[in-house]
Amino acid sequence: MFKKGLLAGLALCLSVAFTAEAQVRPRLSTSHYQVYVQSPLNFQQIQSYMAWLKKNDYDIAGVKWQEGKIEVITDQAGLDRLTQYRVPFVVKTTHTPGVESADKLDPRYLNSQKVEEKLKKIAAQYPNDTRLETIGKSTQGRPIYALLLSKAAKRNDSSYFNKPTLVIDGMHHAREVMTSEIVMDVADVILSVKRSNSQWNQLLDAWNIWIVPMLNVDGNNIVWTSDTWWRKNARANGSNVHGVDLNRNYTFAWNACSGSSGSPSSDTYRGASAGSEPETQALMKLGYMTYPTASLSYHSYSELVLYPYGCQGAFTGENALHQKIGGELAQMLPSDSNKGTYKAGTPWKLLYSVDGDSMGFMHGEFGALSFTLEVNQSFQPDYAVREPTLVKHRKAWSYLIQRMSQNMLSLKVVSAARFQPLEATITISGIIKNKGEKPMKTNAAGNFFKVLDPGNYTLDVKLADGRTKQIQVQMAGQPQTQVVSF
Repeated sequence: MFKKGLLAGLALCLSVAFTAEAQVRPRLSTSHYQVYVQSPLNFQQIQSYMAWLKKNDYDIAGVKWQEGKIEVITDQAGLDRLTQYRVPFVVKTTHTPGVESADKLDPRYLNSQKVEEKLKKIAAQYPNDTRLETIGKSTQGRPIYALLLSKAAKRNDSSYFNKPTLVIDGMHHAREVMTSEIVMDVADVILSVKRSNSQWNQLLDAWNIWIVPMLNVDGNNIVWTSDTWWRKNARANGSNVHGVDLNRNYTFAWNACSGSSGSPSSDTYRGASAGSEPETQALMKLGYMTYPTASLSYHSYSELVLYPYGCQGAFTGENALHQKIGGELAQMLPSDSNKGTYKAGTPWKLLYSVDGDSMGFMHGEFGALSFTLEVNQSFQPDYAVREPTLVKHRKAWSYLIQRMSQNMLSLKVVSAARFQPLEATITISGIIKNKGEKPMKTNAAGNFFKVLDPGNYTLDVKLADGRTKQIQVQMAGQPQTQVVSF
């Protein structure tokens, strides 16, 4: 516990630090340090230190809530600043990029080559239930793959747009190796057991599931070849690779608050412009191609279930639903230490402000029910942690799909004369959009899918020519389908 004098001194120092202008800490090519800010800290102290560390542009790796400590990656200047402001810390490891170190990755973890080989093998083995797409190329020209799992996987299958879509992605940040393992496991589980398990067959019948196991393929290559703590992509200025934080580069709410940095040396550098990075563009392209009903983005670490939005004080118009389902997911995910479960909340409540992130983009652009799961208690845990991590997250993502299916509104908008699909925008009573969100709309087949909690809703359906119809919908914890004809 803090002594009274030390706590008072820390409060004074932090007060001074909060008013000082933030200083950018470049990632050096020389040694940097894995540091625990600790005492231990209670929840309020963690939040205070997180705000100070974020303001001063430290690379916050994660939080170990049960142990009351924050992990930071920094350089010698960063250590000196912690000492100057009397922030309690211990150095866990020292790391020099390009030099053999004790934290070298276990070779059994997936790299970009293994991901590519595995995706191609799955697509060849299950040609009727999968489709492999190259959705873009990285900064250095590597392919970025997305795999569709669906009974409507064939290209131009007319039934594709007759069901909702879930997008699951991993590895926005290069060092977060467990995230690709979890996303790849989604395909392994669904496809390997579908023949013997009617639940998975029904899932493939009812949903289109797109998985993107490794978005940051260039950054992952840096992790495997030179710097196991690298976070960003491989964006370079000449021969100098500074990188962009892909999860600060999306076009929705880009540079909207103090949730990213404008300095290329920062680990939360948002890029020169919104959507500037080819990796970000690839996932946005998949979004526009699929118009997702829901999205899951896997990150590490801190053992959290996060929901939008990332900017201080901002909630979505569907916060009650996000909060409810997010809490349900968190409660079913035990901590790696078996001390409690995951926590659920917005990034700004549990961690710090975030802008230009994929979760906010998927909700703001498409109205998708969106979550970010921060897994494990380190970036690259012992490989023995992999299997229990996969097992508990199978329960979470499969529960989410079932939960959404039971509360799904399916709306089809057609012409009365020829039953042809019509493009329409949808407004739902009680869902307020005042953060720059795009209008919700039907897909190419005139279908609209929305997860709604039990209750009564009024929907306004508006065609491009201005014609409007209003319908009443009562959701009662089971899927409902309605046809609106003009």
